[in-house]
Amino acid sequence: MQPNESSSTESVVRVVEPLETTTLFPSAHGTDQTFQENASLSGLLNENGSTTLSPNGHTPYSIYYNFILLSTLFSANHGAVVSCLSLATARLGTLGSYQSSVLYMSYTFSALFGATFIVKSIGARDSIRVGMWIYCVYVACFLIATLFKDYQEVSALIGAFVGGIGGGFLWTAQGSYFARASQEYAFAQSLDMDNATSILGGLFAGIYLGGEVVMRLCSTILIQWGWSWSWVFGWYTLVAMGSAFLMGFAVDYPMGEEEERKAKSQTNFYKSTVTFRLLLKDPKMKYMIPLSGAFALSSVFFATFVNAEVVRVSLKDSDSVFVGFMTSITALVGGIMSVVFGFSSKSIGNSTILIIGCTAFFSVSCLFVVYPDLNGWKLPTLVLVYCLQGVGRATFEGTLKAEFAEKFDDKEAAFGNIIFQNGLITTLGFIIAANNGCKEVTTYCIKYYDEHLHNVLVLEVLIMTFAVLAIAGYKRAKYLYEKERDEHELQSRLLGEDHLL
Repeated sequence: MQPNESSSTESVVRVVEPLETTTLFPSAHGTDQTFQENASLSGLLNENGSTTLSPNGHTPYSIYYNFILLSTLFSANHGAVVSCLSLATARLGTLGSYQSSVLYMSYTFSALFGATFIVKSIGARDSIRVGMWIYCVYVACFLIATLFKDYQEVSALIGAFVGGIGGGFLWTAQGSYFARASQEYAFAQSLDMDNATSILGGLFAGIYLGGEVVMRLCSTILIQWGWSWSWVFGWYTLVAMGSAFLMGFAVDYPMGEEEERKAKSQTNFYKSTVTFRLLLKDPKMKYMIPLSGAFALSSVFFATFVNAEVVRVSLKDSDSVFVGFMTSITALVGGIMSVVFGFSSKSIGNSTILIIGCTAFFSVSCLFVVYPDLNGWKLPTLVLVYCLQGVGRATFEGTLKAEFAEKFDDKEAAFGNIIFQNGLITTLGFIIAANNGCKEVTTYCIKYYDEHLHNVLVLEVLIMTFAVLAIAGYKRAKYLYEKERDEHELQSRLLGEDHLL
């Protein structure tokens, strides 16, 4: 198009540019009515009542399909990571538990001190790329540990430490990117933020977990084809590196003017510790911890006990062939339920969905408490617990993150807290799993294949406790959020403002 030509598209872009994001995007204190009124007054609505471009000039379709691209590449990279993680204890024994605890410890402190600085400095998309490349080191360490047995311990622990740093960047950046993409999509489609985050949250979780299904199945299929474990881990390394490279083709969404001004005014120390500050200063945040904790401990329980021992004993699987297949059931159910929850949240509410997830986590542990004999477990009952884990995971990957995006204004700090909470509790969980020994084989004292004795009842009770606390904590956090919103709306009316910040 020549400089002297004009079009309706250019007209829309010129109108959008001077508008402030805080006015048009309902945050924790905004409303759909305010959004519609401001959009109408600005001339951004078409004849059908929907906007045609986002503030950065993107159409609803381009935002949607770009988000699919990002989710697919993210899924491939992280699918390679979690496939290796689920095999850690099964292939490396007790070393695998220690390796996983190092991974999550590094992941936790990366999120707490530094990840938000990286995201605020180089942007969400590029931070995702950095995190994905660093994650490749963790995946490659399994290849090295398999090929060079003399360096197995060193490579496993160093790879976990480096990979955890990448995980802190990756998930903080993903949360920030998700929040900005939701804002763009909400504006372009004339939706409120709650609906936009639910739709994109369900879409991301569905693709993310669907890709994970494929990646987890790879180990089972490739081993059945006669591949060695070194070739399997080599394949995972190749996928992780390829997806990290292709992430550069995803569209980046820059910060708004107000957000960029605030970021420039903040010191590097402030940016690095903003996650910790939000945890201490926002009273809602501490009540969200049990939600992350229930998922974290349940994941540890599956990685160290169900995948490593229950599958081995009940299915007579000494070579871990069926671990990939069984864990893919969790990812498949999680992907399907993420989409279902994403589109049903408007009718049944996120509260109901989160309660369903907590009930699923509780049920998994409860079943093993009631039926502790591993020889009594068969394929149908194992499929049931992997399905329940998938339902619970769907609420964590989709609904819970949508709740964090809605209820906290600082997106990097909010998603940094998800990582911190999940990472810290997961680290403690792996430490408990590795060191919670017992003296003799009993109902709940299980001898693992590496001859170590472990008391599995401790983790089972902790998961059930966190699941109950999660429901109560979320109810309290929701009450505080609604109270803050009502107080802000009242203050706005008293001040005579014509819109809510």
